[in-house]
Amino acid sequence: MSSGHHFDLRNSLRFPLHLQVTLKIATKEYQAKTIDVSAGGILFHTEAAVQVDSPVQFTIEMPAEASETERPVLVKCQGRVVRCSEGASGRSVAVAIDEYEFERL
Repeated sequence: MSSGHHFDLRNSLRFPLHLQVTLKIATKEYQAKTIDVSAGGILFHTEAAVQVDSPVQFTIEMPAEASETERPVLVKCQGRVVRCSEGASGRSVAVAIDEYEFERL
């Protein structure tokens, strides 16, 4: 991949889930709320100023109806920030998910 290009993960089916999460970036933690979730990535709303290419960890509690299971499922994720933007509704941060694991509650 040449410099100046990035992966476009927006072609995946996205689910409009609005869940509170804690983003762990380096040694800091930031509160965020999901805007939408897909198999390849996630879009957050946060007040934190986050740098593109920063590694990030977070855990999401997926509701049973979203995960098509009887009970909620915890999804522990590791990824990297691929896009940051600011708009009228605040700051959004897009994260590509590199690794995840499921944990039943």
